[in-house]
Amino acid sequence: APVPALVDQAARDHAVDPGRNVVLEASAGTGKTRVLVERYVNLLRAGVEPRRVLAITFTRKAAAEMRARIVAELTRLADLGAIPDDVWKALRGRLSEIAISTIDAFCLSLLGEFPLEADVDPGFGVADETETPRLMNGALDRTLRIGRAQSAHDADVALLFARMGEGRLRGALVRL
Repeated sequence: APVPALVDQAARDHAVDPGRNVVLEASAGTGKTRVLVERYVNLLRAGVEPRRVLAITFTRKAAAEMRARIVAELTRLADLGAIPDDVWKALRGRLSEIAISTIDAFCLSLLGEFPLEADVDPGFGVADETETPRLMNGALDRTLRIGRAQSAHDADVALLFARMGEGRLRGALVRL
């Protein structure tokens, strides 16, 4: 049977190879960030432009940490001479282009770039925490109004309103 450490190292080597497309999925504390940093650095060392690399994580804190580690690793490798001078010279002026995105920020940027394709108003905005309850209550009011109108000619909807009542229906929709 293969030695677990060798299997793990082979998987890590595969994951940091800039010639391969990978999805990295692992438990907390297994070194995902270290592998992703190494992969990102290897892509840049291979000549990929920073703006052509898509790196997404869950939190802004993790994104900022990963970006800082990438810049620190590039600087360390350049100081050691492990990055050719011409590559480092071209890359050094573009460190500000190194971007790690959160899932929500990436989706927002896609919608902003392609609103018509996403069937979104080009002038859309993102609701903040104070707007969300107002918008949700308005949507619930409209939904229940439509349901009441539907119940006039749909026996199943009428039964649902009669059995549950609007208060319980509203609560169920909120939880949904």
